[in-house]
Amino acid sequence: MQKKVVGVFAAILAVASAVSPGFQTALTEKAFGYIVQVGIPILEQQLSSLNIPDISGSAGTPIGTVDYDLTSIVLSGLQIPSATLTTSSSGLLLQASGISAHATANWHYRERSWPNIEDSGSADVSIGSVTLSIDVVIGADSQGHATLSAQSCNINIGSLDITFHGGASWLYNLFSGYISDDLKGSLNTQICQAAVSAINTQGNCCTGIPSSYCHVLIIVTIDKTSEINYELLQPPIFTNGYLQTDHKGEFFSIADPVEAPFTPSPIPQPTDTSRMLYIWLTDYIADTAGFVYQQAGILQVVVTPNMVPSFLPYQLNTSYFQDLIPELYAKYPNQLMELYLNATKPPTLDIVPGSANFTIPGEVVVSVFMPDGTLQVAFVLGMVVYTDVSLAVVTRGSNQVVTANVTFLSAAISLDASNIGQFDVSILQDVANLLCTQFIIPVLNKYTAAGLPIPVIDGVSLLNADVEFGQDYAVITTDFNYNPSFKKHRDF
Repeated sequence: MQKKVVGVFAAILAVASAVSPGFQTALTEKAFGYIVQVGIPILEQQLSSLNIPDISGSAGTPIGTVDYDLTSIVLSGLQIPSATLTTSSSGLLLQASGISAHATANWHYRERSWPNIEDSGSADVSIGSVTLSIDVVIGADSQGHATLSAQSCNINIGSLDITFHGGASWLYNLFSGYISDDLKGSLNTQICQAAVSAINTQGNCCTGIPSSYCHVLIIVTIDKTSEINYELLQPPIFTNGYLQTDHKGEFFSIADPVEAPFTPSPIPQPTDTSRMLYIWLTDYIADTAGFVYQQAGILQVVVTPNMVPSFLPYQLNTSYFQDLIPELYAKYPNQLMELYLNATKPPTLDIVPGSANFTIPGEVVVSVFMPDGTLQVAFVLGMVVYTDVSLAVVTRGSNQVVTANVTFLSAAISLDASNIGQFDVSILQDVANLLCTQFIIPVLNKYTAAGLPIPVIDGVSLLNADVEFGQDYAVITTDFNYNPSFKKHRDF
């Protein structure tokens, strides 16, 4: 139970620097209000299950000094009617007031002097007007994990009334004030210890939550080629209106992880905090993904004759190009062809207010099958492909994913090399466009549609998410919902 309630805070904050981040989040006051709304009922259950130690002491009574014990103390019906969660200079401040609860216990006393009279019975305890304040410092460790540490806990029990039943309960009622003070002290200690333990032991990702959960927050595997690093670049930033976290947001090759040869552009400060959560995705994320996949040789396609749909006007046989490129047909009459499409440089994403576009530098190597079955390069086209990009936030199972859809805009072609002499490549513009729509764009969408997982824990789902484009970034504005599943943390 403690892992769940603190896990909500830890996960949202870790999803809520001197080096510009590639991925940034801001958790707003609206989110804090919702966290209190869903977290307080869980906290009420957690505190209601506290193990309160037995209490013993001595007091003077009309019959002499007696030793007393209060045992089997059971807390129930704890209610927290009012609570707030706000930012402080170094973290969060949780304040609750009007807390009330009921407790039952067994009592026993024994007179010290002869004739050592003793008796026992039960007791009802009414607790009210309790205030609780906990300061939580949120930071980042050297590995980029979020850390939470309770620096102080203050509790004040306004009223505590005990009514004794059975036996000589009239005697206990005479010195119930002694026992009330002892019980207040015990409750103060137990409640604060429980809260501090929950935050310090189980709220710290790398010590209290399974290692696979830390991995979800920091490193997310995308496919067999790449993973994305979400480590924190610095401790979270706290303002009056929101909590901001700056993350690396960089794709890496699993086989050969190296830093990308470029850096993110700065992200502007939030101007709107009307939603619960804001997530900034910079073009740096897409650019590092393009770098990884291009370096891995993923962004290439070999098109053979049997791959060309029969309804297309151009088939991979030199006969179909007899009128367009007479030189090709003259040198290689009625021979099958093969195309090698390759990204020669990493694709780059250009985001401006209102739109996003991919630029993909590449080449088309046009080869001809010779009678002996070998391939002969006829010519090489340089080709730069321009596309439009749209983003959406979707739910896949328990995962929140940002997907992209790429649509073809245009292609610029040039003749980079030729074994059939020079010719006007503009006549191949329609062919280049078909190559883009039929082969290049589907390959890109295969990867972009797979999506970018947003690091959240089980039970957290984004609500009514919108995507807007700014200068060099896309921002997701969203609310969220939390329904604890009480399942083991999952890894992507």
